[in-house]
Amino acid sequence: MESLDSSAWSAGQKGVVGLVAIALVLDGLDAQALGLAIPALIRDWGVTRADLTPIMAASLAAMAVGATFGGWVGDRIGRRRALIGSLVLFGLATGVAARTHGLIAFGVLRSAAGLGLGATLPAASALIAEFTPPRYRSIGMSIAMLSQPVGSMAAGLLAALLLETAGWRSLFLIGGGAPLALALFYQWRLRESPSYLAASETQAPRASLWALLDRERRRDSLLAWIACFLSLLALYTVLSWGPAMLAGEHFPLSFTGTALASFSVGGILGSVVCGLLMRRLGSRGAQFVIGGVGAAAALGLCALFGLDLATPVSVGVLMAFVGFSAAGTQTTLYGLGAHLYPTWLRATGMGALLGIGRLGAVASSWAGATSLDLGGAVAFFVLFGLAITSATLICAAIRRPVPPLS
Repeated sequence: MESLDSSAWSAGQKGVVGLVAIALVLDGLDAQALGLAIPALIRDWGVTRADLTPIMAASLAAMAVGATFGGWVGDRIGRRRALIGSLVLFGLATGVAARTHGLIAFGVLRSAAGLGLGATLPAASALIAEFTPPRYRSIGMSIAMLSQPVGSMAAGLLAALLLETAGWRSLFLIGGGAPLALALFYQWRLRESPSYLAASETQAPRASLWALLDRERRRDSLLAWIACFLSLLALYTVLSWGPAMLAGEHFPLSFTGTALASFSVGGILGSVVCGLLMRRLGSRGAQFVIGGVGAAAALGLCALFGLDLATPVSVGVLMAFVGFSAAGTQTTLYGLGAHLYPTWLRATGMGALLGIGRLGAVASSWAGATSLDLGGAVAFFVLFGLAITSATLICAAIRRPVPPLS
């Protein structure tokens, strides 16, 4: 374990990181499939958006549960086996959902898929962290953070190709079949983390959720959880309610897709830049830069909308900086999760961090709508700015941040 941590980042280790990142791409694809399929489901089944809202909420809640307990499973049975199991779960549930014809069965299957989707990230993140030497770990976490948006973009491309001609079921069949195929390949080729195996051989303590709150870790765990909750509240508020906010400000519907694309491109850049900043400044310094960009962008958008000066160009540009900050903050927290916990507790720690963060995503469905009701676009970006600024200050209060590369 020590030799791995002190070695260069070998080609073999990079290969494992790339292989595991594919699971996160498929995770992002499957998670986006429901949102993309909603218009087709409304048309095909004669249901309303309100009929599908509980299914969306249940899926997000299941992701929170899956992340929390999936990480614990990864520390108990191994990252490799937990990752394979999560792929099988959401692959089967999504594939079977493609053959359903009723809301109840569809909702149950999407909740099952949510458990698998939530469990994928902590197992995959732990593997990536443990196949990446510490001085390169921020780069590894950037790769993890980038992979899910790539999957979401791939889902959008597939939807554009398939929904009109082959229907929403074709998207779900691909979203179900691909992870099952990858699970079979992992069974054959994916290696277990050497750090995990070494910890098992030395009879390290048994992982538990309570161990995250012992005297040594309690403060940092709680602060990281709150920061992750706030950062995902900010991220999902924009993803879920951004189009409605822009439509309410009388922008054309065609612009909503452009604005969210700008947000996504900014998010990809934010993940990359945050990984580089963490190497030079550590997690605390990187988050101050990332959070400051988000607060400034939110302030600029509040001013534009408040003074009735917003244009497609100005909003599109600032939305990229909003995405930069939202995704960069998540990258900081991924790096913190991998750093705060020892090997025997790492997947459990990552799972709890991400599970509680997912509750922020659930809360965004209420918070985003309320902000729009209270004050339109200005209140919407006040909410985003407050959430990102608060997450930044909380990250600064963590006692054991990721140190700069010496």
